[in-house]
Amino acid sequence: MSKTKVLIAGHGGQGVLLLGDYIAYAAMLEGKHVAYIPSYGPETRGGRAKCYVIISDEDVDNPIAEEPDIELIMNQPSMDFLNNLRPGGLIIFNESLIDTGVDRDDVRKLGVPATEIADNLKQDIPSDQAHDTKMFANSVMFGAFLQMCAASVSDDRVKEALKHFLAGKKEILMPLNYAAIMKGKEFARTHPALDVNDQTTFHCIPSRAAG
Repeated sequence: MSKTKVLIAGHGGQGVLLLGDYIAYAAMLEGKHVAYIPSYGPETRGGRAKCYVIISDEDVDNPIAEEPDIELIMNQPSMDFLNNLRPGGLIIFNESLIDTGVDRDDVRKLGVPATEIADNLKQDIPSDQAHDTKMFANSVMFGAFLQMCAASVSDDRVKEALKHFLAGKKEILMPLNYAAIMKGKEFARTHPALDVNDQTTFHCIPSRAAG
């Protein structure tokens, strides 16, 4: 049985829980069993926020990820979770807000300047429609995750996941979220994670077509 445990962490206002939603729903669309556990506490803007997503070929018997296979870390304080990542695991971290790097040699690592990439999206928006596009850093991280762990998930699946969570008045945010995801995928494709010796290729959400 294939099972992957994912931890997403950052601070309130970064869209940490929504990032977990995207990952969980994309996995469901690929026919996987999923458990999604958000952490509710001081997740107001500036407070800590985290969630766990467990992706499995079979029913999930334990939804707690004590030793995650993958961590997506959005800010410096959340790098505390690095010690929990299993040896040989993968950390994708927001290099825009984390300047310490990854002080472990037994894991794969990919630093993504997610906030910077998201901020640059405003260059493609007409000036009379300007947003603070830094809010799309979580979508950049989702794109990097897809490229590293589930490259076979189709663009149509990605759009379906976005549509599920960005309905109604939020639908106007679809194009920028999608653009952010594509930028994250592109960055991960051109900046592959540093591998440890003997690390096998890791696909946490293989498509049905891939068998």
